[in-house]
Amino acid sequence: MKLEDNTLYYGDCLEVMADWPDECIDLIYLDPPFNSNVAHNIIFGTGGDDKGGRMAQSVAFSDTWKWDRQARKRVDSLKNAPAHEASRVIRGLEVILGESGMLAYVSYMAERLVVLKRLLSGTGSIYLHCDQTASHYLKLLMDAIFGIANFRNEIVWFYRRWSAESKSRFQRMHDTILYYSKTEEVKFNVLYVPTSPTRAEMKRGYNTNTYRSGGKRLKQIIVEDEAAFSLAVKKGEIDPNQFERVVLRKEQGVRAFDVFEIPVLNPNSNERCGYPTQKPLALMKPIIEAGSDPGDLVLDPFCGCGTTVAAAHNLGRRWIGIDISPFAIDLVRWCRFPGMDIPTRGIPIDMDGAHKLAQEKPFDFEKWAISRIPGLAPNDRQVGDRGVDGQGRLILDPQDRYDNLVLAQVKGGHYSLSQLRDFLHTLERENAAMGIFITLSALSGRQLRNASAELANAGQLTLGASAYPRAQLWSIEDFFAGMMPELPTMADPYTGRALPEELQTRFF
Repeated sequence: MKLEDNTLYYGDCLEVMADWPDECIDLIYLDPPFNSNVAHNIIFGTGGDDKGGRMAQSVAFSDTWKWDRQARKRVDSLKNAPAHEASRVIRGLEVILGESGMLAYVSYMAERLVVLKRLLSGTGSIYLHCDQTASHYLKLLMDAIFGIANFRNEIVWFYRRWSAESKSRFQRMHDTILYYSKTEEVKFNVLYVPTSPTRAEMKRGYNTNTYRSGGKRLKQIIVEDEAAFSLAVKKGEIDPNQFERVVLRKEQGVRAFDVFEIPVLNPNSNERCGYPTQKPLALMKPIIEAGSDPGDLVLDPFCGCGTTVAAAHNLGRRWIGIDISPFAIDLVRWCRFPGMDIPTRGIPIDMDGAHKLAQEKPFDFEKWAISRIPGLAPNDRQVGDRGVDGQGRLILDPQDRYDNLVLAQVKGGHYSLSQLRDFLHTLERENAAMGIFITLSALSGRQLRNASAELANAGQLTLGASAYPRAQLWSIEDFFAGMMPELPTMADPYTGRALPEELQTRFF
């Protein structure tokens, strides 16, 4: 895909960035999955195993990595490429970790970090956000790819939150951000934090110090009060030419430290977008201010709900966000940039694009099609899904015997009446309140008449004084025509709260 700034890209960042030019990015921040063995999801169910039902999951993203055939292929490719910066590290970690989820994760990151280094400008910097689960392995990887000499800081993001931690250890209250540069000539804008009370009470003035450089004793002057220093120069009390350096101590405080004490987002914060691992804008502000200037280009290849791109936008930087979740791309558009026409790439904008996605990436098409309906979320599992591609929940319980579960199935290819009948059987099996059968193109003629007859047999759903068709046929062609399924108020699949009215009818 062509590189365009102030743009969102849908897809695997490795594929999206493949053709971008060298040294085109000024600052990279990435907050990839941590391999923490946590699936960030909402659980939907049909009563649980004790009631003869089954549990299903709608996953925002999976933070669980498993060793599989794809991981084996990836590790072998890296091991057999001696010119690859990560080759030796992967060889060593295979000895330590064996065929494990952690090795699968680290090799996944190795492929992407090498591309990110290529894209980074000569004065650029990269900030990799991680936690204690994988930070030590990722640091080895960063040392190999960016160079030990280009390691700048291990930033600690410290926060306080409620925790039910084990009593056998200290509470885990921080994340790690590994800061590396592309070269020694890194762009870095010094930031300042408020002085301590003791420091603030000290008398302002100026003093002289000496320091060593290359074996020679050179003088510098540290100016605490710029006005007093200027007056002393004017009076001839100080000759500034006798000093090798004149250092102005900023009135706003002292240089920022490598520990950021920034609160996590309150559940009721206005910043909240409903994304499981959302970071606060306050965390991104010092990183972007230190590593870039207004007009520079900032990239987040795992942008999630868009904290990085929103912060970059607010600070006058150009930006690019990439994510493999269509839900995340939609979330950035309506939560971070409401009312703005933000370009998106990789997601269909017309029927030609939808046909292409369905043919070339059918699983991606399924996820995208499901997420066109507010309140529905695609399944993480797309093979052996027992006829369910996506699901959601009604806020109100039906007056009928059904659970408040809404199921969806997507057919991006050839449609047959037997497929619809199978889906209707799935609704009965799961005791679902409603079902949406999604096709690429709208049905017509005999196909539509036969389908309508089957849907009518499924009956209606009663909610309060309103009745809804229990099973509906809907297409991507309908979506582009501005027509949506007839649904009651849905729950946000990632928070469980009622979707705002404006989102119920939003056309992404």
